[in-house]
Amino acid sequence: MRRGIFTDLVALAVLILGIAAAGALFDHAFLARVARGVDALLTPLHGRGQAQEVAMLGAPHGDGLPTPIVLGYYAGGANGGGYQSLQEDAHLLSGIVPDWYTIWADGAVTGQPDQRVLDYARSHKLWVFAMVQQNQYGGQILGPLLESAVASRRAMESLLALCEQDGFDGINLDFEGVPPSDRQAYSNFVGQLADLLHRYGYYLTLSVPAETNDEPHDSWTGAYDYKTLGKEADLVMVMAYDQHYAGGSAGPIASTAWVRQVSNYAARTIPPRRVVLGIPLYGYDWGGGGTAQGLSFGAFRELALQHGASPTSQDLVYWQDGVRHIAYYEGLSDFESKVRLASSYGLRGIVLWRLGLEDPSIWSYLNGP
Repeated sequence: MRRGIFTDLVALAVLILGIAAAGALFDHAFLARVARGVDALLTPLHGRGQAQEVAMLGAPHGDGLPTPIVLGYYAGGANGGGYQSLQEDAHLLSGIVPDWYTIWADGAVTGQPDQRVLDYARSHKLWVFAMVQQNQYGGQILGPLLESAVASRRAMESLLALCEQDGFDGINLDFEGVPPSDRQAYSNFVGQLADLLHRYGYYLTLSVPAETNDEPHDSWTGAYDYKTLGKEADLVMVMAYDQHYAGGSAGPIASTAWVRQVSNYAARTIPPRRVVLGIPLYGYDWGGGGTAQGLSFGAFRELALQHGASPTSQDLVYWQDGVRHIAYYEGLSDFESKVRLASSYGLRGIVLWRLGLEDPSIWSYLNGP
């Protein structure tokens, strides 16, 4: 993994704050190089800056990444079903996107990697893009973060530090619920972060909501300018799921017809080699109003068997305690159709949400004949 330059920057910061040990000696060439790095880090958010003197060590815009790429989102540590999937099927994955970090309005990033998972990924030569998200509070956090140049700079420095300290190949921004009014601010943030990470040899990937057209004022998708984001990020992971979401009406999680529209729009607005199609490995059980219950393949199959349905069913209607339930879990045939769509539109690959929830037969399919 790429390391070293951020260590120099930290050393300089410590020196500036007076924490460095007395008598620490640096030659003038070293100090000049690190000072240029600090200047690059502190470039104002809305004034991108040139920073031409800092060596370009990276390979921006996906150079060096495999084609096709098969990624898996990873949640939790080494004690859940995701780790078992990783152990059994790592040879079919290009990399993982672990959900370990949360970002806050002041630019702070909290969380810790699970070292066992990280070590396993490294030993199997998997790419690792650290997911940094704020989904619990959405726009309440992300709006103030993006609107503050100070907080945004702090966030970018924190994200670079994650890569340097823990050896990630790059960052995955999963900013969901960005207010439409912050569309430009989000694009600016992505652009400057991409510049910074590329400068030091790291990749920037984005997880973005699925869209079938650009609606700048839409409360959920309006902030995500596909065309602009696709020029900056190395990979744009389009979350082509939750067509019917937990808080809405019952229906397919990601029907093939809808995913075709999503793929078509993404491929028309973003260079296809930078688009990764998100495929769901989960289902939902709606019943009695309120929020649906998420389902793994195993949980859905158990429900189907309990209520006399075929274990290969993709939807199920049943009654429990006087309440009518409707459950959906898309099967292998739907998975295959989405992989074929990614291929037919020339997309870079697929990303699976998430490891540990899947129908095991998808791995046989990905393994080929």
